[in-house]
Amino acid sequence: MIEDTELLRRYADEGAEAAFAELVQRHVNLVYSAALRQVGGEAHLAADATQLVFVDLARKAKSLARHRVLAGWLFTSTRYAARNLVRTEQRRRAREQEALRMEELNAPEDAAELDWQRVRGTLDAAMGELGRVDREALLLRFFEGREYADVGAKLNLSANTARMRVERALDRLRGRLERRGVASTAAALGAALTGQAVAAAPAGMAASVAQAALAGAATAAGPLALAFMGMTKLQMGVAGALVVAGVGGFVVQHGELAGLRREIAELARQGVAVAQLRADTDRLARASVEVADLRLDDALLKQLSEEALALQTRWRAVGAAARSRMGAGHAPLEGPIHNLSSLTRVPQIVAQPRPVYPMELVRAGVSGEAVISFVVDTEGRVRDTKAVSSTRREFEAAALEALQRWQFTPGEKDGRRVNTNFRVPIVFTLGDDKNARLPTFWF
Repeated sequence: MIEDTELLRRYADEGAEAAFAELVQRHVNLVYSAALRQVGGEAHLAADATQLVFVDLARKAKSLARHRVLAGWLFTSTRYAARNLVRTEQRRRAREQEALRMEELNAPEDAAELDWQRVRGTLDAAMGELGRVDREALLLRFFEGREYADVGAKLNLSANTARMRVERALDRLRGRLERRGVASTAAALGAALTGQAVAAAPAGMAASVAQAALAGAATAAGPLALAFMGMTKLQMGVAGALVVAGVGGFVVQHGELAGLRREIAELARQGVAVAQLRADTDRLARASVEVADLRLDDALLKQLSEEALALQTRWRAVGAAARSRMGAGHAPLEGPIHNLSSLTRVPQIVAQPRPVYPMELVRAGVSGEAVISFVVDTEGRVRDTKAVSSTRREFEAAALEALQRWQFTPGEKDGRRVNTNFRVPIVFTLGDDKNARLPTFWF
């Protein structure tokens, strides 16, 4: 299947109308469904919004050919188009929404349909608050019905990573819907989106929209003039057309069309700057949401890393202390404990396994030491190990663990083997090669 970007490029560079018509056919259901949700189910407004979106797509084809995921731009453009149309018909929309609510209360619908009615009114606003990558992942998976491998290819991710991205995005969407009073599980929301997020556009809409968009792009018509064409269904040659302004409606007779067109053109020129400011504001808001999500992820990762390090250090220290208290399975010490200065022969080291340099401190380039006290018993075994001081708790745990495996010849006094008290510093340092980060130890 030819990529969307290639079809757009063909239309922009070669004027290939068949390529543009193929794009409309692919995405008209997504755009129409999003518009239908945002205009409260008013089919004629959804159709007008759909036409405006594809007219804008035709006009901006050259620049949009660089978009890897066209669905993201179409979704955002549909929000703007639908919002502007709704604002021009506030009074009629309010009446129809009230009638729709009354109809929903009296209709014998099941619980699943009622839930979707609640979701439909807030879905697009919640989607708009998501970060760009999360929103595109949901659009590709649930609105375009792509497999995870295809979603991953579009977002430069593996299929498994794409699945996790979609699941995380779905959970974030669920949270935003919950703040709007729509409670659901992620699984239920995913099922609802799969079954009802995209509705089929009316028959023949793709062909008529493509034709109108191509004609609109060719004449470089402004968005407000095209909206007027769409809402009046091109019936400007009859007795009149209904035009809804921000404060009400009035009927324009056939003889006043020329003046109305001039007014629309002036409004279009004045609205360009406002539309650009609104677009910039929306982009900043989306960027702010993405940054906040990333900061939250980083903070959680840092917190989990610190907790894991603390638990690892505590586990090592507790394990070493327990082994020391239990005497590594040996009987309790018997007899007095002597200092080195009072012996006739001091213990000699036989086996001295090196401690394990804590990897987190190797990566951080941290050196230090731990001072450990212990007893060499009459069999030459290390007993009663205890950390006296250290620069980092991690060094204590590593030193205590290594000392359990040290072995000596026992000390002697007056020809008898005796228990001998020791206190040694174990220094942890890194080699000079900063790239190798080789740990070294001094005892």
